[in-house]
Amino acid sequence: MPTYIDIEPALLRWQAEHNERLTYEELAKRADISIAALYRMKSGDMIAPDLRKINKLCKVLECEPGDIIKREQTGTHSEVSKLEVEYLEIKKELERKARKRASSERRESYKSRNS
Repeated sequence: MPTYIDIEPALLRWQAEHNERLTYEELAKRADISIAALYRMKSGDMIAPDLRKINKLCKVLECEPGDIIKREQTGTHSEVSKLEVEYLEIKKELERKARKRASSERRESYKSRNS
């Protein structure tokens, strides 16, 4: 699942609590990070998230890192779940058929011994 930084809710919450507008430039300045780094985080173009920069943003926005770090749900999980369900259904069916065949073989063996 892709992980990305979403500062909008924290930024809007901070602005509402402080009744003050905070631009990206001002946020970057207060957090002591470059505006380019802030835009990379915001756009998802980070190669490796810098936790120090995330922490600096959180201090300015008065939030926790978990408030701005988001994980995007992908279809992979549901596809895997469907495959797991199908696998279990097939496995149960094969086990049922194997038990039925073993039972049938035991009956045939019993009949041949008693005939």
